[in-house]
Amino acid sequence: MKLIVVALIVFCGIDRVAAQSKVRWCPTSGTILLAGGGLSSSNAESFGKHLIALAGGPNATIVIIPTADPNMPPQINPAHTPSDPNELKKLFESFGAKHVAILHTRDRKIANSEAFVKVLRSANAVFMTGGQSLLLENTYRGTLVNAEMKALLARGGVVAGDSAGAIAIGGLWLTWLPEPFGKRADELDILQGVAISPHANKAKGYVTDHEVLKYLAGHSTITGINIDENTILILNKDGAQVLGAGRVSILDASKDKTKPALILKGGEKYIIKP
Repeated sequence: MKLIVVALIVFCGIDRVAAQSKVRWCPTSGTILLAGGGLSSSNAESFGKHLIALAGGPNATIVIIPTADPNMPPQINPAHTPSDPNELKKLFESFGAKHVAILHTRDRKIANSEAFVKVLRSANAVFMTGGQSLLLENTYRGTLVNAEMKALLARGGVVAGDSAGAIAIGGLWLTWLPEPFGKRADELDILQGVAISPHANKAKGYVTDHEVLKYLAGHSTITGINIDENTILILNKDGAQVLGAGRVSILDASKDKTKPALILKGGEKYIIKP
């Protein structure tokens, strides 16, 4: 997979235009919307409004999966104040969405039931919130929920995640164990062959570009995507766009084992031309 940069255009940011037959970190259909956690109120609003617009506008059906939040009932730690899923519904309605549904369970049998996934089959977008990605993996991996999220993307819909939700969209989670850096868990594999790491600028040495490349050097079929906090990445078959305050690194050890193959900052785009 040879990448050839053919133009660099500066206009309200930077558009990097590349010609290549396939980019393995972009979906071939639909849109992936990722946030690196720590969104400011203005960027959280931008994230929500972009999600709604990409899904088709205010009349689109948006499904929110808040399962990563350990304070969603039934709580992982009952001593904590429970989260209210209706607050998420109200938030997206305040961004302009008219049809918002909450889908949440901690029971794999329920997640694998026809009745539970029915709303996903007519949805235009699904959003997984932040929290603990293992809660998403343990509940949904290999279930009908997982299959329907992949189907939603395949039919041109939007699959979105913030922080833990962004991690779960990838195929695996990379972190310290605290054994040597490597794979922590399999994720939902919606964006196949990709390891997504949010909070990259706050990683304090454990999920840096350098550390991820150390792992990828021995696993060249995997691409890493590191996303800073307060930063949003939009991916589709045409390329990538970054919004917000930080940067996004695309890490591909098959191209370079020592540095990112691509770095994009807020306002920059990477456009794929056939």
